[in-house]
This record gives sequence, C-alpha cells and structure tokens, in this order.
Amino acid sequence: MGATAARLASAPGRINLLGEHVDHQGGTVLPVAVNLRTTVSYTPGDAWAFLSEGHDDGGDWTRYVRAVLDILAEEGHDLVPGRLAITSRVPEGRGLASSAALEVAVAGAVSDAMPFDLMHLCRRAENEKVGVPCGLMDQAVAACAISGHALALDCRDGTFFHLPLPEAELLLFDPGIERTLADTPYAERLAEAGKPGSAAARHVAEENARVARGIELLDKGDAEEFGDLMFESHASLRDLYRCSLPALDTLVDELARVRGVYGARLMGAGWGGCVVALVEPGVRLEGGQLLVSDDGLYRMAADDADNGS
Repeated sequence: MGATAARLASAPGRINLLGEHVDHQGGTVLPVAVNLRTTVSYTPGDAWAFLSEGHDDGGDWTRYVRAVLDILAEEGHDLVPGRLAITSRVPEGRGLASSAALEVAVAGAVSDAMPFDLMHLCRRAENEKVGVPCGLMDQAVAACAISGHALALDCRDGTFFHLPLPEAELLLFDPGIERTLADTPYAERLAEAGKPGSAAARHVAEENARVARGIELLDKGDAEEFGDLMFESHASLRDLYRCSLPALDTLVDELARVRGVYGARLMGAGWGGCVVALVEPGVRLEGGQLLVSDDGLYRMAADDADNGS
C-alpha cells in the first residue's frame, strides 16, 4: 500500500566496519548506521514533484527517486503522487551510502512496506533502474539497523542479526576525494571478483575470513584485535582489490602510528571516499569527525513532527 497522508521518513548513512566488496559476492558484512541522515517529507497531491536542498531540480539525484517509485509501482504498491522534499546530512561521494539512504527514505515516505522488504526493493531500484550493480549492504543497514550495534548481514539470502559494538568510538576522516562509481573501475573489479584465482577473488575470500573472525571478536567486545582486522582489510583493498588511492593509504598509515587507534581502513567502494577509524573512547584527532551509531528507517506523521513529538 502507498501512504495516503503527509509523512516524514528518515534513513541513515553508514560506515562498514569490515567486509568490503564481499556483499556482491554473497559474503557477510558488518556495517553500522551513523547519525548522518536523509529525511524525506511527503505531501500527497495531484502529481509528483521532487525538491532537494542544495540540488538542482531535475538533477541526477532524481533518478534514484524515480527508480524507487518505479520499483514500488511494479511490485503493486498503489502510490499516491505528491511532493517529496528532501534534506540530507549524508555527504555524497564519500563512501557513506548516500544513495541508499535516499532510496530507503523515499520508499519509507511513500509506502507502508516493512523495512525488510524495503531493503530488497531499494537494492533492485539501484541495480535495475539506476544501473549500479551494488550488493545488499547499504540498503539493508539504512532500513534495518539498531543503534549501538553492527548489522551482521549475510548477503546470500539477506538474513541478519545485530551485534553490540565494543567499548570504542568511530572517527571519520574525509580527505576530500570525490568520486562517482560510474567513473571508476567498480564494475570491472566486480567482474574480476567472480573469477576464481584472481586477485580480487582472493581479497573476497580473505575478507570473508576476516568477517567471520570479526564476529567472534565483537561478541567478546575485543576492540583492539578487531582493529587489527581493519588494518588488514585496508591492505587487502589496496593490494588485491586495488581500489585504494595514495592519499587514503597515507592516512591509514599515519593513523596506525597513533596511540589509541585500534584500526583504520578506507570505507566504501574505494577510488575515493573516506577513512574510518576505531579508537579508544575519548580519543580525538585533528580532522576526525566523531560518528554515533543510529537506528535504521523511521517514519512519523507530518503532524507529529510539527508538534515536536
């Protein structure tokens, strides 16, 4: 069913602690939703209208909105056209899954579909309508995360469970390297990852082993050894998957020499984006933005939002 009254829906960006470039190969990932969110205000009307703070009307961002609406309609959701006003604190092109946050927030605003269903519908929207062959991770965490927990997501079948985060904090470092996946070797590397014996396939196999060990360490609350796995993951992304850049490598190397930093790695698809660090509680470093874990999708009636409830 579609929404029939004015409503707000909000979905978070994410960081990924471990499990990079394994989601599209059916591996397990450990993302965390963070307190950078995209919010969509929906008001029913006679026709669709899209507005986004800081973006041109009809710009490239609208294809993600239309992709979600098309998939929902194809799946039988009786959507009521209306005005979608979008605001976002999720930076674009930084590896924080801004497109998934937008997709899930739009779907949450205009439909009554449950979060588990939305994560699959929104992945289809990006795969089939936008043309990005992403895995399930970004949409799953945007829809289904729980604050204070990592989402252990099996990308083969979409099953997941939540793991409490250890006694540590997350810092985000943004070197200012923008990119869009369409302008990178993303699709080429994805194809290589499916070829047994390739360097990219070796990364996937070794990263899956790191995730399995990482789940054990999170269950124990062992932040220090988990951080070692993050450093190993970055080295593999640099040397085997070949999706890092010198500026990101330098930043990770510098963080590795700082007391109180348990682990660090590039985050997101690569060829740009940010570095995430797992640090001892209270550690603050120049250029590091403290991230707080957050819940996934939430919805509320527009009247409730206006009343501050």
